[in-house]
Amino acid sequence: MIAIPEFKRAMRALPAQVCVIAAQAGETRIAMTATAVTSLSAEPPQILICVHRAARPAAVIREAGAFSVHLLSSAQVDVATQCALPALSPEARFDVGDWSPSPLLGQPLLAGTPVALECRLVAQSEQGTHYVFTGLIEGAFFAEGKPLLYHDASYREIGARLDALHLEWDNQGLAF
Repeated sequence: MIAIPEFKRAMRALPAQVCVIAAQAGETRIAMTATAVTSLSAEPPQILICVHRAARPAAVIREAGAFSVHLLSSAQVDVATQCALPALSPEARFDVGDWSPSPLLGQPLLAGTPVALECRLVAQSEQGTHYVFTGLIEGAFFAEGKPLLYHDASYREIGARLDALHLEWDNQGLAF
């Protein structure tokens, strides 16, 4: 098994979409910046998120039985930074951005993100230091914006499309 420094070095080389996960249970709401978010299934539509067991959002997600996931745009670095500050109070994380309750599950919803998902918690497991939460996607909301990425410990913008520059198939009307 590799040591933690080598693991962290390897994972810093893995570019990822910057997301904000938010949840509300009763009067308590919390948001956190995360990159451990991925699709799980289209039928039914499900997503996986990973949250450290000791992080405050884990308890709120478990109590709420729901959460929201926001794929941030490159114009939302301020939101990503705000929600990543570990010493910040839960409510202060909502001081940046335009937040409102989601229409179906009442979870915090950030306006203007390229994609926002409202999810019902359907499964959870403990893996190492984290909970792996599975959410059934109940609602999806879309806006314009270039994705905000995280790579090598810094925020990045997505670059030019390389396959379209080098391959003719893109101009043949083929779609996936």
